Amino acid sequence: TSHGQSIDVVVELTVNTEQLIARLSKRAQEQGRADDGEEVIRRRMEVYGEQTAPLTAVYAERGLLVQVDGLGSVEEVAARILDALPRGTS
Repeated sequence: TSHGQSIDVVVELTVNTEQLIARLSKRAQEQGRADDGEEVIRRRMEVYGEQTAPLTAVYAERGLLVQVDGLGSVEEVAARILDALPRGTS
């Protein structure tokens, strides 16, 4: 990188789009968030697909990509991330 450090691993949290929409829509209702409407969420997913997702192929080719199921409680997802990390990076 430009700071003289290398990347050991890239963690991608994966999630089913429909489950994500349901989860964020529920959050929007509970917290009164206008930024979590279905149209906004779908647009965010489109932007992710266009601008960010292509990087996963680059990291996968380099053997750096680790995909982790991003649905569940914070504790469940954190445990999955820690389990997925190569030893010495956590």
